Amino acid sequence: MELSSIMSTQVASLQQTLQMSILDKTLNLGAEGTAKLLESMPEQPAASHPYKGTVIDVSV
Repeated sequence: MELSSIMSTQVASLQQTLQMSILDKTLNLGAEGTAKLLESMPEQPAASHPYKGTVIDVSV
């Protein structure tokens, strides 16, 4: 195998590794940002159930 072919293969491998590293860091930053956003949200009041606790007349 000639030198240029070996170098070409190594460059392609390096590019793939770099792309995967960048993608991994981007995903981590996205997850971190989402977690911070969820933590900063105000507390939501408990939603009442639409019919639980009410009396329903089922007599016919």
